[in-house]
Amino acid sequence: MVERRMPRVQSIILPVLREALPGVTIGSWYRDIDYRTFPILNIRRLGGVGPDPKRLDLPVIEMTAYTQESLPATENLYMDAREVLLDMVERQTVTPFGYLHSFTETMGPTPFDSPFEDSWRVQGLIQLGVRPLRNK
Repeated sequence: MVERRMPRVQSIILPVLREALPGVTIGSWYRDIDYRTFPILNIRRLGGVGPDPKRLDLPVIEMTAYTQESLPATENLYMDAREVLLDMVERQTVTPFGYLHSFTETMGPTPFDSPFEDSWRVQGLIQLGVRPLRNK
């Protein structure tokens, strides 16, 4: 099997988001309903193609926030997570897998109907520039 050089965007951002947003369930897949704990922040890659698959990837992520509190609280969770990602780009935060090179929000925080009963949902699309560690 060929070792993959470009890291998954989730491997870079999920640990940083979890550290920055304690008390929020953060992942890339929804848990079984019996184990779902709000607030939730879900990160899913929708696509995106980098100009050089060994040095730069440009994934588009769907970032979705859910709370049971209110629409403003859900918007705030989205905005807090967005700020963490922006800080990662500005500070060039290096993780064990790589770092973020750039940030472009292609669809800002937008309320949608939540698939979960008694909850609010706010979602946006963000293109992130992902770079692997230099020594890999």
